[in-house]
Amino acid sequence: MTRSVVIRIAALILVLALIGGFVVTTVATRNSKTSAAERLYAASMHDAQGRSQALSQWQGRYLVVNFWATWCAPCVKEMPELDLVQRQYARRNVSIIGIGIESEDKVRQFRDRLGLELTLLAGGYSALSFARGFGDDQGVLPYTVMLSTKGEVLHTCAGALQSGQLQAWLAAVP
Repeated sequence: MTRSVVIRIAALILVLALIGGFVVTTVATRNSKTSAAERLYAASMHDAQGRSQALSQWQGRYLVVNFWATWCAPCVKEMPELDLVQRQYARRNVSIIGIGIESEDKVRQFRDRLGLELTLLAGGYSALSFARGFGDDQGVLPYTVMLSTKGEVLHTCAGALQSGQLQAWLAAVP
């Protein structure tokens, strides 16, 4: 065998190994995000009124989940837009919820101060584990995830949503 043939074979093996690794990583990531949705839907959290809310009530809907905190300036800034978009899309099988890494008391005070109608849940710091499951490895807040009606991750955004970004995500919703 000539040296150029050996180099070509080695290059082909390398390319196949890279493709195989990409496929395995993609499937593992998709599976972990799907199981993240399953874990989310299996959870219950208290809303701003102190009532326990099963997240399974949002299964079968397009669900936008925003992880946030009252001390996070970008979180506070984007909440009115999330509230407005929720009202605009409520009749289109879309729900937008905010999961605060806060106590019920702080969530209620925040909701009342801003006059929000959006469903806000008090997840406490343990709610960050749900965000991590959706890819927020750095603990960035806000962190927003859009799930399909089947619980598949359609979009994620680490940091504040840009103006109109959420509407662009929802444009394809029937």
